[in-house]
Amino acid sequence: MKHFVVLDAGVFGDASLGEQVRATIRRSTQRGGEVWVAAVTLAEACRGTSRTRQVESLLARHRAEPTIRVRPTDEAFAKRVGQILFEAGRGSESIADAHVAALCAEADTAIVFTTDPDDIMALAAVVPGTRILTRRPH
Repeated sequence: MKHFVVLDAGVFGDASLGEQVRATIRRSTQRGGEVWVAAVTLAEACRGTSRTRQVESLLARHRAEPTIRVRPTDEAFAKRVGQILFEAGRGSESIADAHVAALCAEADTAIVFTTDPDDIMALAAVVPGTRILTRRPH
């Protein structure tokens, strides 16, 4: 069984992860879970020099265990994102959130830290067989 903690762009709003996020990451990785962020999420978070440095700093702190892994968008993943958007009746304005939902589809269960849980859950509703929980970072 694959268990993921997935980070959405709102998590990268400051230079450090909140205590709730860090605690969930610790518990998940101790139980064999993985921590992921979609590459497009980094594109959403890295706006301007200051924010980009914050993201880079956060990722650098997590190069050792537990590692935050970055999921690139390859052809198969892009098609899954497109299918999620189509099935949810959403347009390109939801493309970053659809990447999060597509990433969750690679796990049996996923906890998503996001500032927009309603959007993530609407997209997740079209992903069969995956349990997705959302949490607001703080």
